Amino acid sequence: MLSFKKTALYFIFTMILINFLSGCSGERTTEEFLESYSVRIGTTVSISNPNGDITVTGWDGDKVEIYAFKESMHGQEALDEVDIFIEVADEMIIRTEHPSQQAKVSVSYQVKLPENVFLGIAEGSNGDIKVENLSGNAVLTTSNGSITAVEVNGTVSARSSNGDIKISGVRGLGILQTSNGNIDAELPRLPEDLDIKTSNGSITLSLAPELEADLAAKTSNGSVSYSGLNIETGEIEQTSLIGTINGGGSKINIATSNGSIELVPLK
Repeated sequence: MLSFKKTALYFIFTMILINFLSGCSGERTTEEFLESYSVRIGTTVSISNPNGDITVTGWDGDKVEIYAFKESMHGQEALDEVDIFIEVADEMIIRTEHPSQQAKVSVSYQVKLPENVFLGIAEGSNGDIKVENLSGNAVLTTSNGSITAVEVNGTVSARSSNGDIKISGVRGLGILQTSNGNIDAELPRLPEDLDIKTSNGSITLSLAPELEADLAAKTSNGSVSYSGLNIETGEIEQTSLIGTINGGGSKINIATSNGSIELVPLK
C-alpha cells in the first residue's frame, strides 16, 4: 500500500513537471524594434510597459526614436503574441500589449525625445525606470524596480513597491514613495505640500537653503538628523523632528518605518 502511494505521488509530480517544461522552450529568443516618429512641438509622451525596463533620454534629434528589445524563454510564438502599440495624436502613447497577465516576454525600451517633446507618464510592473536630460512633469511608477531621474526640466513624481528612488537636477518634486528601498532626492523649490515616504529604507533630502517650509520628519527605527539648514525646531527627538525652515511655508512630510532621515543643504 505504501509503495502504491509513493508511485502515485511520483506520477503526479512527473506530470506536473512535464506540463511546466512543455510551456518553456528553455532557449532564449529575442527580437528588436527600432522606429522614429515625427511629432508636433509640445507633444507629451506616455509609456506603459508591464514587464521590462524603461529608459528615456533627451537628444538633439528632431524625431522620437523608440528602440525596444523583446526577450523570452518561451520561443518565437511567445514573442509574436506581444505587440508594441504606438499612437501619435494629441499625445504620443507607447504601450506593450501582452495577451494575458502572465507575461512570458520582457520588453526593454530606450526612448529618445527631442528638446521640445515632453515626458508625461512612464509606468511598469517589473523593471527599472530611468529618465535623463529631458523636459516634462514626469510621473514615474513601477512595482518592482528602481527609479532614477536626472536633469529633468519639470516636476518629478515617483512610486515603487520594491526599489530605490533617486532624483537629482529636477525643477521640482511631486510625491515620492516606495515600500522597500532608499530615497535620495534634491528639492530646489516647494510650490506646494510634499510627501516623501518609504517603509523599509533611509531618506536623504537635499533642500535649497533658501526654501521656506513647515517640516515633519519621523522614523520608527532609526534617527532624524540635519545640518547646514536654518531649521527652527518645535519638537525634536532621536526619531522625529517638527519645525520650520526659514520661517515656514508649504508642508514637507517625511516618513520611514525602518531607516534614518537626513536633511542637508542642496549644493
